[in-house]
Amino acid sequence: MIRAVIFWLHLTVAAAAGVVILMLAVTGVVLSLEETVTGLAERRYSAAAPEGAVRLSPEEIAGAAGFTATSLSYRSDPRAPVRVHEAHDRYARVDPYTGRVVATGPGGLERFFESVHNWHRWFNVSGGSVRRARAVTGAFNLAFLFLLLTGPILWIPRPVTRRSLANAILLRPRERGARRDLNWHQVVGIWSVLPLAVIAATGVTSSYPAVGDRVYPIVGNVVPTGAWPPEPSSEGAGVEGATIAETAIAEDSARGPDSARVPDPDLGAVLATAEAWTPEWRTLILNMPRPSDGEVRVEVRAGRAGQPHRTGVLTLDAASGTARAWESFADDTPGRRAQQFLRYAHTGEYWGLAGQLLAGLFSLAAALMVWTGLSLAVRRLRRFVAGARRT
Repeated sequence: MIRAVIFWLHLTVAAAAGVVILMLAVTGVVLSLEETVTGLAERRYSAAAPEGAVRLSPEEIAGAAGFTATSLSYRSDPRAPVRVHEAHDRYARVDPYTGRVVATGPGGLERFFESVHNWHRWFNVSGGSVRRARAVTGAFNLAFLFLLLTGPILWIPRPVTRRSLANAILLRPRERGARRDLNWHQVVGIWSVLPLAVIAATGVTSSYPAVGDRVYPIVGNVVPTGAWPPEPSSEGAGVEGATIAETAIAEDSARGPDSARVPDPDLGAVLATAEAWTPEWRTLILNMPRPSDGEVRVEVRAGRAGQPHRTGVLTLDAASGTARAWESFADDTPGRRAQQFLRYAHTGEYWGLAGQLLAGLFSLAAALMVWTGLSLAVRRLRRFVAGARRT
């Protein structure tokens, strides 16, 4: 009796939410390939550095873009162009040795992935509808989580024998029609239910801020908080044998309280300090200071975009390039750490390329489960309609 009730609940929820869940799964597969695909596409803009060539200063690169730059993005690969950004929606790729603008963006590939992001998160709506649409996708994530929790109850064979268990956990490629759909639905579900439950649950926390506010303080206590980098180089610290705080105090004292004019920034020195901060850096994002700013903030990344535990923000003196403060993932509050962890655990990016590919693989498994489940539901509906006509 209980099994029959669970079956009809499972079937009803799947029929009502299946199409949207299928869309979320397919877009999840596409997004899992985003960083890899865009990284490969970026190689066509690689600059051939002439022998003995010296990279242009940040000021020269920013001026070559032809617009007011708000940030410069450097990659550790010496052949990679520098991305000069104007706010969020516009950027130019600039050859760091000649100052030539290689390309401007965003291009068609970036716009495609942005559209997929918007469909995955809030059905590609805009304006004030985004919040409501985001809540709707959260509801479908909850529906998917319900299907994942009730599915194993229906998939476990009765009675449990060696043969029946093998039929439930192994694919039978010779089956056709409804038997094939049922076999694929069960086997894929059994092998992927736990990772998909994690993906669905983390999606819910992203869609409902109220849920996240209750979950983050709990999860934050178990998220690893190892300091990165463990030992910044003395060269990156600005002065050998001095701490960041001592250096900042010494500089402030040297200027004195009557220093009215802010010295001109030396972004070359700022960039050199940021590069020396940790040898394993992968990306540096230098935020362009305003004329009145005495400090510059540089985001230092050693991993991929979705690895906040390998990211930090270095604050430097704009005139001398001396490091003043370092803020890493370990310095965030537990709630903030949990928010970032769950955000990137949902996509697998927290664990790098392997995590992204696994998230994409399990999203593909979810799409296959939904497709075979809908196929079984349609077959059942056809049988019901045919039986009603005969009656």
